[in-house]
Amino acid sequence: MTRRLLTTLAAGALAVTVLASRPTHAYTALQQDNQPFQRAVTVVGVGRATASPDIARVTVGVDIVNPRLSVALTEANRKTAAIMAALEKAGVAKKDIRTAEFNVFPQQAYGPSGPGPITGYRVINTMRVTVRNLDSTGAVLDAATNAGANTIQGLVFTIEDVKAIEAKARKDAMADAKTKATTLAGEAGAKVGQVLTISEIISSGSPVPVFAAAPAAEGFGGGASIAPGTQDVVIQVQVTYEIE
Repeated sequence: MTRRLLTTLAAGALAVTVLASRPTHAYTALQQDNQPFQRAVTVVGVGRATASPDIARVTVGVDIVNPRLSVALTEANRKTAAIMAALEKAGVAKKDIRTAEFNVFPQQAYGPSGPGPITGYRVINTMRVTVRNLDSTGAVLDAATNAGANTIQGLVFTIEDVKAIEAKARKDAMADAKTKATTLAGEAGAKVGQVLTISEIISSGSPVPVFAAAPAAEGFGGGASIAPGTQDVVIQVQVTYEIE
């Protein structure tokens, strides 16, 4: 009898606890629902700035194959040194010449049963060169090939420091966003207020690629006619404004 009475009392106390907690949750939800609604408009502004490239970058070097590894290495080293000297003589600073790749590969034939014996060695030694006087780009390539370079690749024109044109594009993007927000708010009979959030996306134009018009062995005719073109920097900003 006593045990049954205690069980009944415990169940009743639990029910009272649950009922007592419900108004608190309901009050909290009511408080959240009563938060003031903030009127806002979100737009994407676009700014674009165009500038001419001021540097060229190109990879030059040697690709040597010889049955003897020592001979391949000696020839690659000799020609690489000659190319570096020719580049400096053509006006390229030492700091603008750096090794891009140095690899040695064994040469061997592959048949149905797998790789055969080694027949020779291939040595690749290339340098990444920065040309700051764009008018001399063709002459620099010519100097490299005349000194023994038999591989030229990845010639691109680009802008070394894009901060100035990024600043212009950013300013134009914000002005574009403000114009769009003002127009949209005006159509809704409202006015643009303070900025609530801003996020930015930078989309720089890719460097301009240039492809050699003649094999390296034929040279570039004392300085090929190469047009650097222009490069764009595009900035997008997503801005949320309060509207009144």
